[in-house]
Amino acid sequence: MTLLIVLFTLALVQIWGSGEPLHRDGWFDKWCARIAQIPTLQANGGLLLGASILPPVLLVALLMAVVESSAGGLGVLLLGVPLLLYCLGRGNFNDTLSTYLRSWYRGDLKGATEAAAPLLQDIHETPADGKCLHEQVFRGAAYSAFERLFAVLFWFILLGIPGALLFRLSALFAERARETQWEATTTHWLWLLEWLPVRIMGLSFAIVGNFAGCYRAWRQCLMCRERDTAQVLEAYLEGALGGIDASECSATADLSQVQRQSGAEIEGLQSLLSRTLLLWITVLALAVLFA
Repeated sequence: MTLLIVLFTLALVQIWGSGEPLHRDGWFDKWCARIAQIPTLQANGGLLLGASILPPVLLVALLMAVVESSAGGLGVLLLGVPLLLYCLGRGNFNDTLSTYLRSWYRGDLKGATEAAAPLLQDIHETPADGKCLHEQVFRGAAYSAFERLFAVLFWFILLGIPGALLFRLSALFAERARETQWEATTTHWLWLLEWLPVRIMGLSFAIVGNFAGCYRAWRQCLMCRERDTAQVLEAYLEGALGGIDASECSATADLSQVQRQSGAEIEGLQSLLSRTLLLWITVLALAVLFA
């Protein structure tokens, strides 16, 4: 059933472009606001985090158990697909990158910066030039792809819908806790949730990309506690995409070498992510087949 839920969810994402029709987070904002009013929780970020995300996760776990016992596999499928769609990241990743690349190839730095804004929410630096913008977009796109899809799939495969929801609510809480007294606690918790899936993703990059370069980066980052998830992903991608040629850029216009090289890196990132997703689905299918 896990494989079917993943396949149906990804099919709907292909149709809609994202899970946006089900991304309604108002209930979570109201719930967190109510929990934050409890005096005993205000002074303890860990307790506040747990009280905010665990009750919805436990409720969904109970609901899934009830549906499975009463409606069987069909009920799990019908409930699991919309719930997994909700757990996916917000926004249309492919459209954002496509719009950015169009502006980038035209030499429209302002338009490219505006198009890439959804990918740069965690990067609080104003790009000084095109090279700096490209580096920020590359790092932001890598983390966005991981956070919106691969980390969710990892926890879903491992713990089911409750695991996927745990990650999504943790990410939403961390986003809302920025520049507050709870930021350090929520950031560390999210880093812990991302620690294992990002290293699994690094191995996947090595298999579908440049194995030697990516595996070298994977070993260097394996037990690293100083780098955040985005920095680890960037190291993996630099290894997996090592040796990419500017001639691989799909644009046919007369572009500068920097434009072509940067565009080829973003297109290479998109291709690598697609191959990685295919690898994950193939491994999941084989696991179901031979289980």
